[in-house]
Amino acid sequence: MRGARSLLDATNTVSIGDADAVADATNRILEKCFGAGSFDRELLHSSFTLVGRLFAGEHPGYLVCDMPYHDLRHSLDTALVMARLIDGYQREQRGSGAFAPEYGLLGVLLGLLHDTGYIRRTSEAALCGPQLTAEHESRSVEFTRNYLRTTSLADHAALASLIIATRFGPDLKQLLAGFEGPAMTLGQMLGSADLLSQISDRCYLERCYYHLYPELVLGGGDRVRTPDGQEQLLYRDAFDLLRKTPRFYENVVRKRLNDDFQQVVRHLTAHFSGADPFAEAIQRNLDRAAHMVAEGRSSLLRREPMTTTRHLAAIYRARPLRPAPGR
Repeated sequence: MRGARSLLDATNTVSIGDADAVADATNRILEKCFGAGSFDRELLHSSFTLVGRLFAGEHPGYLVCDMPYHDLRHSLDTALVMARLIDGYQREQRGSGAFAPEYGLLGVLLGLLHDTGYIRRTSEAALCGPQLTAEHESRSVEFTRNYLRTTSLADHAALASLIIATRFGPDLKQLLAGFEGPAMTLGQMLGSADLLSQISDRCYLERCYYHLYPELVLGGGDRVRTPDGQEQLLYRDAFDLLRKTPRFYENVVRKRLNDDFQQVVRHLTAHFSGADPFAEAIQRNLDRAAHMVAEGRSSLLRREPMTTTRHLAAIYRARPLRPAPGR
């Protein structure tokens, strides 16, 4: 029961470990938002089936997902957040500003497919997923564009490039150059949904400690190369990642949500009729992180949460991946 509870979304109503459950939930949201029969319901459900098979290693030409943090759970959660953002946006719009139903469906699918680039091709068996971090957004764009071209959304396949909005680092205006109007709004929502689905997760701190840190180490994201060629560690160990989480949220995430993405997160309040369970969940996680940092004890973490990845590479079980100072 405890494990199943850890797979509930921020509202405690949808299992984000179950592709069918999230497909049904997003379908209900889109039908209420745009009306039954206004979008390709079959495509919505078949896309969730496709992604479930892809992450399970059952899609031709691809290997099973081997990552504990960027797992199916995260992709399903991002798609669900997208549906809620779209519904809230529609409730607040009037006239030409509203999305057409196909844009609503497209937004959900972009959220669902935004991390497909982490899935290794059969020719990449010598690699592990985190080694694809630097190029995973462009790989996701390619996979999504090729897939959309085979569907009723083929005319919008070029908008797969909006997945680039989930990339950290470069200026968002540069990343989304050429997009405007509804497409730009979808990109802002996608970047926001990717962040919200992670930081609002009820097991966010545990997932950072047990799952994200190993991915960072394996993908080289725990260090940078200085101008003089020296290697500089960003995180000494998994607890150091937690120690720096509140500052990361304040200095990076909040800026992206408020400035780069133009506060599209505010549309959640319209979807939830005045409430915002995501903001509440995020604050709980930040408060927990601050308490752990103040105490200096990783023992305050709950046990390792469930991941929807069933075939983790052995390297993820080799802890600590880097020596940790005594505490």
